Amino acid sequence: MKVLFFGSDRFALSSLERLLESDHEVVGVVGKPDRAAGRGLTPAPTPVVEMARERSLRLLQPEHLIEAPLEGLLRDVTWDIGVVVAYGGLIPQWLLQKPANGFVNVHPSLLPRYRGAAPIERAIMNGASITGVTTVKMTDRLDSGDILMHIEEPVYEDDTAGTLRERLSRLAARLLVRTLDEIGAGRHESVPQEEGKATSAPSIRSGEGNIDWSQPAEKIGRLVRALDPDPGAYTYFRGKRVKVLTARVTDVPQEDEPGTLMLMGKEGFLVNTGTTCIQPLLLQTEGKSRMSAAEFSRGQRIQISERFSPER
Repeated sequence: MKVLFFGSDRFALSSLERLLESDHEVVGVVGKPDRAAGRGLTPAPTPVVEMARERSLRLLQPEHLIEAPLEGLLRDVTWDIGVVVAYGGLIPQWLLQKPANGFVNVHPSLLPRYRGAAPIERAIMNGASITGVTTVKMTDRLDSGDILMHIEEPVYEDDTAGTLRERLSRLAARLLVRTLDEIGAGRHESVPQEEGKATSAPSIRSGEGNIDWSQPAEKIGRLVRALDPDPGAYTYFRGKRVKVLTARVTDVPQEDEPGTLMLMGKEGFLVNTGTTCIQPLLLQTEGKSRMSAAEFSRGQRIQISERFSPER
């Protein structure tokens, strides 16, 4: 089939790569416009746009999916189906109706669970043991289309959002091509989502990574893993923001007020929580490079009973 691909994020790269290697034809890529980034505010492409340029694919970068201007851009494009992977925006109804086979969306969760922009992070935060990838027939309602296929994937105890996203990205690519193969052969079936089982996965809010040390250690550990590598869980020490990039939940009992540091010599330190202690492993003070907990402890010359705080 002739595919028009909509994508932005790195998560979509495996799917685009797999499509290019398949029997399906990618007739064009719709990506976001280049945005100013970095200290020099130089316009930079999204990962999908960058790949499209490297592969000399037909590339469209509309600011908005408005009918009149996009119709003009698509005038010379013949396509059978639209594919959306981590595009970062809703597809309007007028566009959903354009191709004969509609649109397929790839979502990194077992729909109807975790509908929304942050399904991977929310699954880890909530302590899910299983997640996966789902392909759906797109509608103009967020992640609510009929299910075409799905595949499960375990969430391991040491998974971060980064490691889980990488595995799900590869699974998504395989599942997408299988789904398109079935649609092209006229063998596909779809099943309506069970609305009563739907849960949401909204975007990570500003301030959500601020660690509340009075929470149970397990919950704090999941927060750190869910926000690794970006945007990162954080706390404050001596008025400066400190990212806690990786940490280990221990069985050391709480001995002091939540947030209080317990020195461990060469191994760094522990932090009291609402239950047991957490051992930070990798940290980053604002304006500084990443460092081990031992390096942080030596550099800051941490004193007995100093505390991490949710405020400056």
